[in-house]
This record gives sequence, C-alpha cells and structure tokens, in this order.
Amino acid sequence: MADVMKLRVETGAVTVEVEDERGRGLGSFDFNPADSNILKRYGAVVDFFNGLHFDDGGSEEEQLTQMNKLADDIAGQFDYLLGYDVSGAVFGKCGPLTVTKNGDFFFEQVLEGVGSLIEQVTKKRLDKKLAKIRRATAKYSK
Repeated sequence: MADVMKLRVETGAVTVEVEDERGRGLGSFDFNPADSNILKRYGAVVDFFNGLHFDDGGSEEEQLTQMNKLADDIAGQFDYLLGYDVSGAVFGKCGPLTVTKNGDFFFEQVLEGVGSLIEQVTKKRLDKKLAKIRRATAKYSK
C-alpha cells in the first residue's frame, strides 16, 4: 500500500455568523474574504444579479415555478461566490427572495454584507503585509 501524505495549509478562511435584526442566529458559513479570485467571482455574481428578469405573466403555478428556480439560482450564485456550499446555511431560515422592511430582497443584504467583509478583511491583511515589508526593507532605505 502506498504511503499517504498530507499537507495542511492556512487558507485565510473565516467563519461568518449571520444574525437577524434581533441578534438571533440564522446560520453560519466559512469563506476566505481575501481569496485572490473572489473579486472576479464577485463581479460575475453582481453581473448575474443585474441581469435578473422576472416575467410576471403566466399562471400562478408558472410564477411559483419561476420564483423557485430564481431562488435556487441565487443560492447557487452564493455558493460560487464564496467557494463553499453556503446557501443552505445562509438561506435556510430566510429565503433569498424574502422582502425585508426596507424593500430589499434578503439576498441583496447578504451580498452587500459579504462585499463589506471582503473589503474590510482584504484591507486589514494588505496593511499588515505592507507593514511587514516596510520593516524588512527599512534598513535599505536609509
């Protein structure tokens, strides 16, 4: 039998707990907000959402089918964006097409929140890396 080797690496993934407006847990998911490919995926997901179209014609059954497909498509976009199967945890207690008090869909709030997390964590990690580089090169700049 061949030897099995393992390689464990730090990915930078964080756990995000999703709460409602009263602080009650809706679910949690892991993702790496500083993944070098996440901005490309974020752009593709935003393009997908900007191109959404809902045909309000047809029977009630056809509209329900269309809404269910749209909800599944939205969930798939979040799985793609975050690089993990997160849609069950994110939308398990509150569907993506739930209309919130301010008139936005729930998925819009989640997407904006994820964008904010990406921005915060990326800036923090880049600032830390730049500070390390400055310390390492300081003796050469004198």
